[in-house]
Amino acid sequence: MKKTIEKVDYDISGLRVVETFPMVDGFRFPLVGQTVLITSINKEEIPSLGAESSISIFSSRPAIVGFGCNNNNPTAKNILSTGEFIINIPGAELAKKIGKVAGIEPTGDEEIKKVGLTPVRSVKLATPRITECRAHLECSLDWTKKYGEEMVIFGRVLLASVDKKVVEADLAERYKHLKLFAQLDNGLYGVIKEAKKLSS
Repeated sequence: MKKTIEKVDYDISGLRVVETFPMVDGFRFPLVGQTVLITSINKEEIPSLGAESSISIFSSRPAIVGFGCNNNNPTAKNILSTGEFIINIPGAELAKKIGKVAGIEPTGDEEIKKVGLTPVRSVKLATPRITECRAHLECSLDWTKKYGEEMVIFGRVLLASVDKKVVEADLAERYKHLKLFAQLDNGLYGVIKEAKKLSS
């Protein structure tokens, strides 16, 4: 007979919009999103950098990705204005620098450099990539959906770029090189250090 695991239920259906994701002693429900850096530009082509963790792949044909963002965030305003953005995929060694990004929302090349990151020309877009990141997705705005003070931004991937070391390695080694990570609660983050194959 299987042992019953006791659960604690949280009914959030009647809470206000800002309270709908429950926190229990600083611990959020165990849904974590990969941490990425989003670069965008305004109409004057001044770049802005934002850190996001609510991101996912929504379609492979066509290639559509999406992430959540506050409506008043410079990232959201820029994307709505210019219709383009880049998802820069960092390794865990950039976690502390990304923590600084979240605090000051750097705008412009010099501000991005002050955080310790380097903007570099992209292939298809005017928006710059971040050199230190392991991979990049150059995206055009496809669609948005607003929820109160936040929105989900969907982008169509025009071009993907990955470090050559990742491409040349076998599958398990690729993840070791990428060092993908997710932002957790209270300053914690988790790193993917191992890739295992499911047994057939």
